[in-house]
Amino acid sequence: MIKFKKTLKELKVVGQMLKVGLQKELIAQKHNATGKLSRGLRYHIKGTTLNIYSSVSYWKAVNNPSFAKIPNLGAIKSWINAKKGNGTFVEFPGGAVPGMILKRMQIAGYGNRTEPYWYYQEGNKLPRRTNFAGYVAKKFKSKVSKQLAVSIGQDTASMIRKNIKNNTKAKVR
Repeated sequence: MIKFKKTLKELKVVGQMLKVGLQKELIAQKHNATGKLSRGLRYHIKGTTLNIYSSVSYWKAVNNPSFAKIPNLGAIKSWINAKKGNGTFVEFPGGAVPGMILKRMQIAGYGNRTEPYWYYQEGNKLPRRTNFAGYVAKKFKSKVSKQLAVSIGQDTASMIRKNIKNNTKAKVR
């Protein structure tokens, strides 16, 4: 049985690296109105499996807008206030009226529209606007594999050395 001591230590480093990468991508995509989603990112290691999850329920909608449902008026008002609060909301002609935004979302078919829906200027112009988790996974794929390869190799070599030491009872003629 292999004991993955070095690999488990390295998985913690990789988990932190991916968490920070996801947080930076959320900032780059302007998905940080309140910062709650970014602060809610966590990683967990069970056995030799690294899981990254969020304690925030709406992370799936940010990562994949086709998953999202039409938000209610209260959610739109909260979103506008959060965007205004941190200075990332740009008013469109006529002012930000939550009812108008909701109507536009219903007409455009929120989540399955062909043209990008936006009322602020910077975030939606990014070519990678959705699937932030997939983008970060692709970005860090080679770095993660290089970082884990060394520790997995060391753990495997340790296991082989241990088994060779335990198998020295054979008689040679």
